[in-house]
Amino acid sequence: MEFFGMFAFIGIIFLYEKVKRLERVLRENGIRPGGTAGLGDQLRKQVGQTVMLTLEDSDGDLVGKECKVLDADEDWALVRANEGKKNQCEKLIRLDSVKQIKVR
Repeated sequence: MEFFGMFAFIGIIFLYEKVKRLERVLRENGIRPGGTAGLGDQLRKQVGQTVMLTLEDSDGDLVGKECKVLDADEDWALVRANEGKKNQCEKLIRLDSVKQIKVR
């Protein structure tokens, strides 16, 4: 019985990797969901301003980050985020992981 559980678990991992690979191929060929098409334009308008970005991390969880937009194009955004009291870091964020933009 445990053998079937392990077999199912390995099958799920294999299928999950196949889906991720397909998503990456679609992204590389410029095929993406319609909701993310205008994010680059929206962020280019917000350069120099502080915005709240809702991001999807590698676990699939949504995380809100308040950051200042430094530069943006169709696929990537360069932002400066606060990581503590006096600790700031610049991050390059792929726009496919951005779910929502709120202007402050």
